[in-house]
Amino acid sequence: MQTAAGYITDVSYLPGFYPNMAPVLLRYAATLNRIAPPSAERVRYLELGCGLGRVFTTLAAADPRGEFVGVDVNPHHTAIAERDIAAGGLTNARAVTADFANLPHDLGQFSFIALHGVYSWVAEEVRSQILAVVERHLAPGGLLLVSYNAMPGWAHLQPIRGILRQYAVLRQGDSLQRIRDALAYLVYIRDKHARYFTDNPRAAAYVDSIKSLDARYLAHEYLNDHWTSFYFADVAGTMGRVGLDYVGSLPVHTNFWDLCVLPEFQELFRTTSNRLVTEAHKDFCANTAFRWDLYSRQPTPLATVEERLARADDLCFGLGNPDQRLPHTANLGIVTSTTTGALYETLLDILRGGGRPLSAILSDRALAGVAPAAVAQAVDAGVATGLFEVTNHPLPAAGTVPDAPLKVVLPFNRALLAADILAGRPIALASTLSGTATPISDLDAAFIHELTHGGRAGMVERMDRRLNESGRGIERDRNPVTDPAERTELLTQAADAVCATLVPQLVRKGILAAAE
Repeated sequence: MQTAAGYITDVSYLPGFYPNMAPVLLRYAATLNRIAPPSAERVRYLELGCGLGRVFTTLAAADPRGEFVGVDVNPHHTAIAERDIAAGGLTNARAVTADFANLPHDLGQFSFIALHGVYSWVAEEVRSQILAVVERHLAPGGLLLVSYNAMPGWAHLQPIRGILRQYAVLRQGDSLQRIRDALAYLVYIRDKHARYFTDNPRAAAYVDSIKSLDARYLAHEYLNDHWTSFYFADVAGTMGRVGLDYVGSLPVHTNFWDLCVLPEFQELFRTTSNRLVTEAHKDFCANTAFRWDLYSRQPTPLATVEERLARADDLCFGLGNPDQRLPHTANLGIVTSTTTGALYETLLDILRGGGRPLSAILSDRALAGVAPAAVAQAVDAGVATGLFEVTNHPLPAAGTVPDAPLKVVLPFNRALLAADILAGRPIALASTLSGTATPISDLDAAFIHELTHGGRAGMVERMDRRLNESGRGIERDRNPVTDPAERTELLTQAADAVCATLVPQLVRKGILAAAE
């Protein structure tokens, strides 16, 4: 296996967009935890270990005001990122080919530094280099996002990584062939009831969850020499030694302990005031296996709602689903939360008119007499449960789709739709209104491409031809559909759903607009 400091380099990583990495969400998570976020006026964003670059390039398309830099040691990765930068006309994005010990001297300081899929997969020496980069390049008040495999969730699964790694070393071929051989061996011993699997039913079930994953992902996840899982306290201690304070975590609901642990554990959290201890408790109560953590250098506390408005009122809140009704139920893994009540009904009524900042919500006459702190708490809980969404700019109210032909607004999105259609993975379309991206399936992306290039008339027939040419099948209940009439029926239903549901969402976010 070819590696750079233990990191797989003979197999490219998969392109992907991770919403947790968007500055708008990082700023909100800091605000939620009563920490002043960096300014949104001119974001400077550094992604360490950017892979194929789909995160930082998408974010650059979504925020033309900012500057986005991606660093990766694999020149094939950065070449693909540079291709996307050129195709999307992104003058505010830059790909750098380098290891973390040899970054260019002209990078300067950044308000955001993010690394996903890196910290748990590199040698201790490289993690030290990461910390040196953060010390040198994270601006005061800036935010660091670091994701990693966490304990205790990985405690009973780590032997699986060990088996895959040990068997792959004995096989021939590149990393893809080695991981395929190792996975086949793992399935064999599981199906033959190896004692480890009979004693660990969850580990046996986990084998099924990874069987269908892309071999490129599996190679990067499991074959790195230095794969490591960490306890939260260990990572927080390491960050503390370089002057970084823990701020909070993502997804948003993980900042609410009552949305992370079962009710029988909640008294434990009511009596624990130390946040670092609370996080450790949460990980054990929820058996956390992966964390997205935020740290800051010299954070500024926001003690009151008024201070929050003074520093972060450019964040806007709206309805993820304009047709949302109460009660709203969200399955958050450990906890299923149901939101209802008069205050939330009022907030829904206010936000059906379009997104707005917290100050505008608080000043609405419908909330006269309600304490600002109670309103802010309800808005934050609504974001945590998916009732509301947070954006860079106010999203308009739900409206009708223009009768005129539609176009894809951003060149970056047009390039993605042309290049990645029917590639078997989601495509994230950048929105300058939301400051992030909306992931859609590759099939929906193909429909959008057909709609904006050829219109609604004949779209089903064009999609059928495209699917046939690509070799992509159509299934009903996981069974291939070959009958032409049945194919047409299913594609018509899918096209109708895209036009009725997805297109209005993309128009509302400024991703689609009437063609001139």
